[in-house]
Amino acid sequence: MKMKKIFVILASVAGLFSVSSCASKLDVTPQNNIYDEQIQDILENGSAEKQQLVMNAIAAPMVKYFNFWGSPMPGGALAPTEYCYQGMDQARSLMGNDMVMASNRGETNSLAGTAYYEGTADWSAYDANSNWCHWVGYAYAINQANMLLGYMTKEAAEKSDLAKDGRVRGLCVRAFSYMGLMEEYCQPYTGAGKDKLGMSIYTVYDPAQAPVERSSATETWKFIIDDLKEAETLTSGKFTTGYAELEDFDNAVVNFLLARAYILTGQWSEAIAACDKIINSGKYSFIADDNYGCNPTGADLPENPDEIVFLPQNNAFTALQKNPECILGFIKTSSYNLKTQANLTCAQTRMQNPFGAYAASSIVRMDDRLYSKIADKDIRKNAFYPKSFMYKYGSNTSATEAYSYSAMKYGATCGLKDGGTAESTKDLVDENEFCKFRYSEVILMKAEAQAQDGKSEAKTTLDELIKARTAGQLTCDTYPSMQGLTPLQMVQLQYRIEMWGENGREYFNNKRWGIDVDRSGSGIHWASSFTLKASDMVLQIPRNERENNPLLILD
Repeated sequence: MKMKKIFVILASVAGLFSVSSCASKLDVTPQNNIYDEQIQDILENGSAEKQQLVMNAIAAPMVKYFNFWGSPMPGGALAPTEYCYQGMDQARSLMGNDMVMASNRGETNSLAGTAYYEGTADWSAYDANSNWCHWVGYAYAINQANMLLGYMTKEAAEKSDLAKDGRVRGLCVRAFSYMGLMEEYCQPYTGAGKDKLGMSIYTVYDPAQAPVERSSATETWKFIIDDLKEAETLTSGKFTTGYAELEDFDNAVVNFLLARAYILTGQWSEAIAACDKIINSGKYSFIADDNYGCNPTGADLPENPDEIVFLPQNNAFTALQKNPECILGFIKTSSYNLKTQANLTCAQTRMQNPFGAYAASSIVRMDDRLYSKIADKDIRKNAFYPKSFMYKYGSNTSATEAYSYSAMKYGATCGLKDGGTAESTKDLVDENEFCKFRYSEVILMKAEAQAQDGKSEAKTTLDELIKARTAGQLTCDTYPSMQGLTPLQMVQLQYRIEMWGENGREYFNNKRWGIDVDRSGSGIHWASSFTLKASDMVLQIPRNERENNPLLILD
């Protein structure tokens, strides 16, 4: 293992990367330092107290690379959509068919993603910040994961449960980050991408190592899946579902990532098996009707804006104690949650809260075409308000109009305290929690894999979700807008409804399903002329990587 021989452990272990490629250099200050060999010895032979110290310093922070924020993300004019994964995912949602920007009265605000929605953002060019932010975030995380895995070796994992946990974290972050690069910078593997190039694979942290040529897409996906298979073995039987343990990398997190990797590579039976491990654990259940969004009753809102009150602790999307679906999430007291005080520019949840800090110009709503497909008996319909209404955001005294079909999914009129109660001031309206991976998507992935594989059980699996959202009143066969659809089309529709606004799923699903962005026929899309072919949803490899990797081949 080649590595700089002084490593900070008691001060700031993360340090700062100057990222030029996946093999960027680490800049650390030798304060309270110990040597690599000492760290290795502690992990293999040290006391539990010393091992925990190492874990807290270099392994526990790995979870933030599922919710990336801050340095070294470059940012730019479109800051909220370029500084963290939540923001970048929100940008992808804004580029689709199902999310509508509310700023259609000259209230455009490029800082909240309007340029993506309009199609005017230079989002794919190799020299654009709106492209580079995706590459640098994943490359940085891969570097960090490789550095961790240099310490959390297979041998250390055999001797220590803490080292085992650390190794799982490194494997998951590396796999997740390479998966993100493959989704953004390559054609879908199940389509035109199978016979093309993938990514340059780096397996160790070494600032002096030479650049690496790109592996094939097949080799890259095998590398990703092999990482996750090792992590799956290391976490076998480990399921931690307590509220304070939502940042743990347990067997459910690993199998969620495995299921996605198998879905993205068309390995349907393997995807089903990964989903079943989560389902059969019996640790997860569906969000209760009363907690699905901030207006689960569907009642009309008060005409007086001062009388509109939605407490965050009642909404499963803002309070994870009410979310029995959460597989990986960030609670209020997490060091890696995107809070208002920590970073004013990131969270997708801020852009989807009509009562939040971005509400005046950036609140989003569901396209009326999709809204009309949600059954009246479906509780999810109440997560989008069909009428315009007057509201106030934050501590503002003046009222603003919210347009029809405004998203209430992440709605809250104030923030969440650490103890799970409401804040007393509306200035902290965006201080809430965030679920990254959840159980409903496991059901959707399993149903898709079954449908893609031609299995008749696809509808039975999908019925579990539909029954949960309709109080048992509807199934695939009785859901009105699903009549005449194939099982795969049924899954695609339910994916759009259930995962609306989450993790950019519509965009990435459209890319691999071959569904173009086409807003014609919408009654509320004001950037209706924006179109995008699924085959064009590919980022160019950025300038920096082109200039620093002489072995790079573009395809």
